[in-house]
Parts: sequence; structure tokens; C-alpha cells
Amino acid sequence: MNKLFLSLTTLLIFFTASCATNKDRDPSWYISPKENNADYLYGVAEGYNLEESTKYALADAASRLMVTISSQSDLLREENQTSINEEMRQQVRQNVEKINFTGFKVTRSQKIGQKFFTEIQIERTRFVLEQEDRIRFLERQISDLDKNSKGKNSIQRRNALLQISTLSKEIEMKSRILSGAGKNIDLTKKLNRAADFQNQLEKLSNNIEFYFEINSPKEITKIIRTALNKEKIKISPSLNNSNPNQVIIKITSTTRSSEIYSAFMTKLEIDFENIAGGNVVASNSVEVTGSSAISERESYLASLISLEEKIAKDGILKIVGISN
Repeated sequence: MNKLFLSLTTLLIFFTASCATNKDRDPSWYISPKENNADYLYGVAEGYNLEESTKYALADAASRLMVTISSQSDLLREENQTSINEEMRQQVRQNVEKINFTGFKVTRSQKIGQKFFTEIQIERTRFVLEQEDRIRFLERQISDLDKNSKGKNSIQRRNALLQISTLSKEIEMKSRILSGAGKNIDLTKKLNRAADFQNQLEKLSNNIEFYFEINSPKEITKIIRTALNKEKIKISPSLNNSNPNQVIIKITSTTRSSEIYSAFMTKLEIDFENIAGGNVVASNSVEVTGSSAISERESYLASLISLEEKIAKDGILKIVGISN
């Protein structure tokens, strides 16, 4: 019994020492990173190569400046803190390429085992000015998109609102960063404006309905209809020329079949036209291929399966040409 107790004790001591050793392997400057100051911003991260760890260190520096909004809608400063909402941290990591980091340098880098540990330093003033310039540019783009798409058909307005939504997300991220850096940013106003555009997009999307032109190929139409239904997009059983939100989808297709080494191959080319108010407002062309050792018909059916796979990958609205 004493031998068993001694063995377990020895194992526990070894395990504890091992954990401590692994922790000690992390650089001290990584465990206790530098705090931001009036001149510089800092970030640290680890990665499996220098490029990855540098990228994540830049994201860490930006994340330190992020602000959140309390239930009372008060802005909370988060600089030099790590209690930021994890969702916002992930947003910065995923969009770090959209943040300008021209005035930075790698101040420390160390490889331990298979990992690289990196510390970066950013010129604070230069960084802030670049983010402010980018926000002004994005807001001009949004104003132009909003102005130029008002009064246009529903598809053109929807596409503009989709672009505005993307630009608004970048503005939100940069505004949170600048607020954290101490700049006077009316973040609540910017978030409310973005929410208003998002509401317009959702309302318009709910009002849009599609009608398939009667001569569209039935097998392809069935696939497109099924995909639109999955996206909960309305499909009208009848044509209504008086409805400005009804879009007519016209589908045409051509096939080219050949036999190679006792196998049939079919190339299916499909053209989509979206018509509103008598005008083509969006279009797209796709090409898919199918093959079969059984028959030409089977190779055509295989090409339809390829179309379904392409829709699953790219999204139905991109396939038919409604969105980019």
C-alpha cells in the first residue's frame, strides 16, 4: 500500500512539474504583455509560423481597443484589458486584413517547439488617423450607394443594401477600435444607422418574389425552385406585371455531349436572366459537367447533380445572378 501511495505521489509530482515546465516555456513578455501608452499600441500572439503569429498579434492589438455597449448603452473602455466580448475578438481576427497596419514593426519574436511567439508595436497616432480616413471613405461609399439605388428596381436596391451591410460591418469594427483609443466616436449613432439599413434589406428581401418564365427547362427549374425555397424566398405561381417586387427568372440551357473511352460526358451551360419592369436587372451564366459509363442521359443527370453541388457551394442567389 505504501509503495502504491509512493508511486502515485511521484507521478503527481512529475505531472505538476511537467505542467509548470510547459508554462514556463512561454516567453515572459508573452505572458505579461506590454501595456499600450500614448505613443504605441502593443499586441502579442502565437502561431505555427511567423506570418500567422504576426497577423494574430496585430488582431490582439486592435482587440485591446475594442469597446462594447452596456445594457444602458454606455460605452465601456476596454484598452489594456482582456475582458472583451469573444465574438468581437473573432470578428477582428477574421477581418484583420481590412485594418490598416502600415505603421507597425515586430519587436520580439521567438520560436519554442513548433510555435512562434510574436510581439508587435504600432504607432498609435498613425494608426488612428488611418482608421479615421478609412471610415470617412466607407461612409461616402454608403451614402453614394444609398442615394444612387433609391428609386431603382428591387433587385438593384437589394444589391446596394447588401453592399452597404458589408461596409457597415467594417465601419462598426473600426469605430469600436477608435472609441477604445479615446476618439470621440458616436458609436451608438453608427450602429443605429447600420441597423436601419439592415432592416430595409430584410423588409425588401421579404417582399421580393420570383416567377419562373414558362419556357424555362423543367428539370433545372425544379432545382432552382428547391434552392430558393430553402432560402425561404417567395415563389409566385402566376405572373403579376403590376407587382414591382416580382422578378421573372428566365432560364435557358444548352448541352454538349461526347463519348470518351466508353464513358459519356455532358457539359451543361445555363444562362439566367432576372427581369423586373420589363428590363433585365441581373444575369449570370454557369457551366457544369457530368459523366456516366451507362448512357448520355445518365451523364446529363450527373451534370444536374453538379449544378446542385455548385449551388450548395456558392449560394443560389449568386448562381442566378442576384448577388455577387
